[in-house]
Amino acid sequence: MSPAAAARQAAVPVAVGAVLGAVLGAVGGFVWWTWWGPAPSGKIYDTTRGPKWYPDPFDPGITRDFSGTATYVVVGFAIALLLGLVAGWVCRHTALVGLGAVVVASLVGAAVMVVVGVMQSPANPQDEASATTIGKVLPGHLEVAGFTPYLAWPVGALLGYLVVMLSITAESRRPEQPSAAPALQD
Repeated sequence: MSPAAAARQAAVPVAVGAVLGAVLGAVGGFVWWTWWGPAPSGKIYDTTRGPKWYPDPFDPGITRDFSGTATYVVVGFAIALLLGLVAGWVCRHTALVGLGAVVVASLVGAAVMVVVGVMQSPANPQDEASATTIGKVLPGHLEVAGFTPYLAWPVGALLGYLVVMLSITAESRRPEQPSAAPALQD
């Protein structure tokens, strides 16, 4: 097989994985927003650092803010696990190409999930705080706090892929019984 043909053969699973990751990411973004929504409300307060938006009431609003990140992790991990299981089954005979496809698909899926989920959310009220009046009520914004929640997709996908690669591709035949005859020596 020529190097160009081998490169084309390796590129197909990666491209299919990226498309599958984008589709699953869009589904994940919709599920994320649906599970989290509707957005909590809050007010613009006058602080020493200028106008700031805070959820009103504060404690349930902050809890709700955390739940956006937690929901992203749960939904993203579950969908990525499914992605890894499917990719492992499809690429069970081409493990390294499949591994690359899973990594690309999980990164694409994570990005698309954030974009789709945040697009459905109201605008960030902190961005509008300085342009509106103090005391105005604005809806909250769906977001992921920090970097580590974004790892839910790659970790889930790679875990699913690993489970399939270790369970399905391993040979499961019985070992040969040792012979009672002495070994031949040269």
